[in-house]
Amino acid sequence: MMLKLIITSASLLLVFSIADARGKKLNQSEAIKLAERFIILNGYTDLPPNKNRVVLESIEASPNTDELLRERRNTLERKAYGVARGRKIRSSGWTVVFRYKDRSDPEMREIGRAVTMDADGSNMRVEHVDFFLRAVDRRL
Repeated sequence: MMLKLIITSASLLLVFSIADARGKKLNQSEAIKLAERFIILNGYTDLPPNKNRVVLESIEASPNTDELLRERRNTLERKAYGVARGRKIRSSGWTVVFRYKDRSDPEMREIGRAVTMDADGSNMRVEHVDFFLRAVDRRL
């Protein structure tokens, strides 16, 4: 439990230090690290989330944060699978893709979830629609 607390604290420190550099375009490595921290803090992995900083997906409207986090818990791998330049509508920014943890269904082996952000790391979100893994620019 203490290790999880240390990891979460270190993750928060990294997110805030990268966030302080907003306005500066992130390089690919910075964007990947920021996205990996984002999915941890928002409850998609097996690590503890930060309940006070949960960002809703576009179709989520649940006022019950605990229920929302239970549904998200441990659905994605901690490490990014791949990265693509740009984001859904804008040409600038980053798309960082994560594989689902449960890939027992063959279809689930072909898709993942994408964290998108502007070039400076702002406006970060997990896109609600799945992302085809073959569409990443670079596999990690």
